[in-house]
Order: sequence, then C-alpha cells, then structure tokens
Amino acid sequence: MDTLEKLLKSLGVNLGALTIFVMYALGSVMMVGVAPEYLGVWLVWRGVSLAMPAWLYQWGDDKLYSLYQRLVLFFFETCTRVEVVMYGDAHEALKKKESVLYLANHQSTVDWLVADMVSVRGGSLGHLRYVMKNTLQLMPLYGHYFYAHGCIYVKRGNFNQGKMIASLDYLKHPKIPTWLIIFPEGTRYYPGTPKVIQKSEQYARDHNLQVLKHHLVPKVKGTWLVTKHLHSKFDALYDVSVFYEGAVDQNGVRGNAPQLIEFLMGKCKKVHIHIRRIPMSEVPEEEEALKIWLQNLYAEKDELAENFFSKDATLRTTVEKRLGGRVSRLGLWSTLSSFLFFTALSVPFLFTKLGHQLYFHLILYGTMGSYVWLAIRSVC
Repeated sequence: MDTLEKLLKSLGVNLGALTIFVMYALGSVMMVGVAPEYLGVWLVWRGVSLAMPAWLYQWGDDKLYSLYQRLVLFFFETCTRVEVVMYGDAHEALKKKESVLYLANHQSTVDWLVADMVSVRGGSLGHLRYVMKNTLQLMPLYGHYFYAHGCIYVKRGNFNQGKMIASLDYLKHPKIPTWLIIFPEGTRYYPGTPKVIQKSEQYARDHNLQVLKHHLVPKVKGTWLVTKHLHSKFDALYDVSVFYEGAVDQNGVRGNAPQLIEFLMGKCKKVHIHIRRIPMSEVPEEEEALKIWLQNLYAEKDELAENFFSKDATLRTTVEKRLGGRVSRLGLWSTLSSFLFFTALSVPFLFTKLGHQLYFHLILYGTMGSYVWLAIRSVC
C-alpha cells in the first residue's frame, strides 16, 4: 500500500481523491445500472401478485424498495462516511412502528435521501412514498415504478385534485403502512437562485405573513388534501428539519446545500436532522386552519434553523451540544447486504449472452412501455 501511494504521489495523483472518485464512479454506475435488473425482479413479483390483494402486492414491493434504497445508502452513507446527528424526538419516535406524514424543509437534491436515512433507522424504509413533481415521470424505468410504489405525482400550475385524491385513496388501506413525504415549500431554498427566495419574501409581505430567513413560504393545498384524506391513517406528523454542515462560509454567509454529486463525493461530512413528533390529533383538518398552523410551524422551523445558519460561528459550533444531538450510526450489514445482493444479481446480466439480451430488452421495452402506460393513465 505504501509503495502504491508513493507511486501515485510521484505521478501527481492524490490517493484520497482517487478513492473518492472511484467510489463516486462505482456508485453512480451501479445505482443507475441495476435499474433494468431491479425492474425485472419487480415485474416477476407484479405478475405473481396479480391475483393477490393489493396490500399483499404492496408488502412485497415495499421489501424490494427497501432493498434498493439500502444500496443507495451503501454509497451515500456507508461509503461517504457522513456523520448523521439526530435531535429532538428522533430517538423515541423512530422506535415506533407507525404510519407517518413527513414534512421537511427543502434545500437540496439530497433531501429525499435524508428521508431514507431517517426511515431506515425506524425500520420503515420500504414504506416511503413521495408527493413528487410530475416531471419525474420522465425518469427512464423509475418514472413508472415510483407511481406503482404508491408515490403521487402533482403538476405545478395545473393541480388536479381528483387524481391526487385517487392516489391517496389507495394508501388508505390499513394493511399498507406509509411514510408520505411532502416538501411544503414546493421548491428548494437555494441561495444560488435568489429570485425564488425574493419572490417568496415578497409574497409573505403582500399577505401579511412572517418573512422567513431560511425557508420559503409553505404551500398548503397538497398538504391539506393529504391531511384531509389520510388524517385517520397517520399516527403522527414528523416535522423534520435538515441542516447540512458546511453550508455557511467563514464569513457567516449561507451558501448552497450540497447536491447529489457533491454529497456522493464525500463533500458533506455531517448532516443534522431534527425531528419533532406531532400526534395527528393536533394537526388541523380544515384548509384555512391548516394554512395558519403550517405557517406557524415554519416560523418555528426558522427559529431552529438560526442555530445552524447563524453568522455567529460559536453558536454554530456548539449547536450539537446545546440541542442534545446524538450521533446515529448505521450498521454496516444493513447496507452492505444489499450491495452484495445486487452485485450477485448483476453477474448473469454481465457475463452471459442471454443476460445481455434481457438487460437491453428491459431498458428498451421497459422504458417505452412505462412511458406509454403513464401517458394513457395520465396520473396527474
């Protein structure tokens, strides 16, 4: 190892940087590359379960979803060695096996991955379902699969309540446990696009709302429909606030949160996750009452965020201790097992002629078929 390191240094290559690049390349290729294989396994289960009750299909699908997301976590958490620090009600709440409405601040393309980190610690990784932008339907293979898993597509500017309600009705089944993820801000709070932030601030002023320093004004329509139709389904609402360490520079100025590629390359060393568990009995069902409640919730989230985004460096460096943060480590086997499974699954696809043919047929016909299916169903 020493000899290799010396050789690389003599060639001007940094071993640490090379390792990060290799892990990034391997992770990217594998997470994307196993999509046809995953689709093949899912299609087998979908065919087998056609004569079964919907909840039984969903049980098997949730197991498959958990398996794939553990592969994602293998690269994004195990390999990056990011430190996850949990606050608030996190440790007690995650001991419960419950259906959850998960509301979180939105600042990065990594935010959905943080939901993986939270739910896997609560034994509910397979139950994650998202309210998603309709443009994500265009993702080859996964666009259709997300809908089949129970995710809900919504279209900005042309919101179809009826289609969203139809998707929510499916999730009402008592044997389909669900963590439904919503980002009420609708888009990311991203200092690199100040016009979005300025527009939100102006809206707050025009409507006599509190101008938030670290969040956009939350939108209520989608959240209200969810609470109205699934209020009795959920045990609790998890108010989740996520803070990526390193988003504030030396001058105390908040910058952009790390995005997927930066995160995968290990550029974020620590993620702070604060969870407040709110019983659903405390969440209003009427739209106007929920709007006020949600605005107050985000005002409280803004106060919490000041601990992490403050210009006061001392305040930021002591936040973990002051707020009672506890490092939460994920067991190696919980993600490594999935990596080994998908590695073994890839062998026949990589090294046999039949495997090659099946792989490319799954890509071609799976992508075409999923687009046609989504177009016919018009899911949002």
